[in-house]
Amino acid sequence: MYYINNERKIYLEARGKVVLNACPGSGKTTTIAKKILEIENLKEISSHSGIACLSFTNAAKDEINEAYMNLAGRQIQFPNHVSTIDSFINKYITLPFYNVLNRNFNRPKILDHTDILDNMWKTKYTDRTTGELREGLVWPLNSVDYKGKDNRSIYHLYKPSEIRIEPDGTFSIGGKQPLPEKVEYKNFINYCKFIKKTQFEKGLISTGDSAYIALFLLRKNPRISQWLSRRFPHIIIDEAQDNSLLQHAIFDELTKNGLTNLELIGDPYQSLYEWRDASPKEFLTKYSNDTCWQAYNLTDNRRSSQNIIDIFSLVRISGDPKINSLDCAEIEDSIVIYKYNTTNFQNILEHYESRCLVSNFKKSCIVVRGNTLKDKLLGKEKEQRPWNSDLPTNLIELKNLYLGGDVKNAINQARKIFIKLIYKVKDEFHDLKEIERRKKEDPKFNSLIMNTLYKMPDLSNSIQQWTKDTEIFLKEQLGLDHEIDFLLKKRKSKYFEKTTLLDPVSHHFQKSFSKYNIPITTIHQVKGQTLDSILVFFNERKHKDNITFDNISNEQDVFPDETRRLIYVALSRPKYHLAMAFPKSVSNKKLYEKFGENIQIIPI
Repeated sequence: MYYINNERKIYLEARGKVVLNACPGSGKTTTIAKKILEIENLKEISSHSGIACLSFTNAAKDEINEAYMNLAGRQIQFPNHVSTIDSFINKYITLPFYNVLNRNFNRPKILDHTDILDNMWKTKYTDRTTGELREGLVWPLNSVDYKGKDNRSIYHLYKPSEIRIEPDGTFSIGGKQPLPEKVEYKNFINYCKFIKKTQFEKGLISTGDSAYIALFLLRKNPRISQWLSRRFPHIIIDEAQDNSLLQHAIFDELTKNGLTNLELIGDPYQSLYEWRDASPKEFLTKYSNDTCWQAYNLTDNRRSSQNIIDIFSLVRISGDPKINSLDCAEIEDSIVIYKYNTTNFQNILEHYESRCLVSNFKKSCIVVRGNTLKDKLLGKEKEQRPWNSDLPTNLIELKNLYLGGDVKNAINQARKIFIKLIYKVKDEFHDLKEIERRKKEDPKFNSLIMNTLYKMPDLSNSIQQWTKDTEIFLKEQLGLDHEIDFLLKKRKSKYFEKTTLLDPVSHHFQKSFSKYNIPITTIHQVKGQTLDSILVFFNERKHKDNITFDNISNEQDVFPDETRRLIYVALSRPKYHLAMAFPKSVSNKKLYEKFGENIQIIPI
């Protein structure tokens, strides 16, 4: 049963350019599905046009499909379209119109990983003096036009995969300009132009490249926007706080050329992807300052009790609309505080797990910020890198995913790894992608993957024995005509102690689960989820990559930085039970002053 209150009613009736600021637990996904259904029932679009509903991740896209199914009793059907924003841009703009951009090109492919953009410039050559085989760069990257001030190729300063084209056509390295003490700006521009020209001619495109190409195509060819606006006269963008500047520019271009109904749905406090060009400020500008947009709110939280809401609201601006708990009962001891030291991590985990078991919390999670603290929770000691190859660590990750029950991701990642081992192809990217596409639908190959994951040598074996056994196992299991060599190290180094060769693999490469299979993961991994319970570990020391007790505040009363937004996301996940772990140095007095008297501090 979908309950329509006044906030939801106003949004469902709104048309045009709409910004909806939806708090955690507001039923945003179901409300989006309800709006799609109402637009269909009101027959506001012709039979040849559809609604495009886009989101940031595949998981969020799947949730919209599921919510629609629950409301309508059927799947969202053509001519409507539900996908990620990246997929929409690729499918409807970049790929079909790529030939307009460049007629001298290979068939374009969107890269899953950008390593190939760096590797395509590497080569091997024979040293004339020693006769040894050395690694170098493809000409002309070593020519004078592409060198930095240290007389080495700019490639060594700024990798091709880091080059970004901004909405105005300029180049940057992850949004930043090159350092003048490292490279002449003219040489940097020449380098970027050459790299991108060659890359585009080969049809090798990252998702960032695709967004820039799409924007370029729309600006040069308004008829594409006009056609797309007729095909999708109503576009709804979920998680819009994570849209990049390029993505905002693309949809602004569509509205200039015929798109009348565009909706941005999200919560700027949950924007966590600035490292991927997310721009919550664009969302906030349209919500607060742009009179061309209609701004609405969803402030009823149907997930958490008010005492949980009041804690994660500590990072919000005081003048923002208050988030109110609706139909969520207060539970005794719903806010629990642990205090950790160097010796009691496992005791804390055991106490938390016990609470989850007794309370029948079926969906729980333990989250941290940063691998150092995560390793401590897992009992992992100093990082060890016993191989000169990434293959064994990738295989261990696959096995741990499989053992942890994440079979889908284990199979998808294994498929890519096994195909590279089995098939020798001339075109490392295009041919491999085509093989992956075919093998994904091959039941025999998928069965081979499952059997390989199941039979892979046990991680309780020593690193030395596991290495030997797995090299032999892979060759036989995959029917390879060549030997597998993990390049096991023989000499001590910074990340390798020879004594670890006799340690079990599992001692240094654990699965990310607690004793009772509660995931131990990062805050990014639980974004968008609804949990019964969560345990959030806060760091002791201040660092740009840490979250601390002091970060749970907004003393300056301004829009919070990404560190505080991470805290907001983590603390707003649970329905029933919020547990936080702080270092012993945080006094009980400070805890009560910040969180109030209705918290339980567990002495461990």
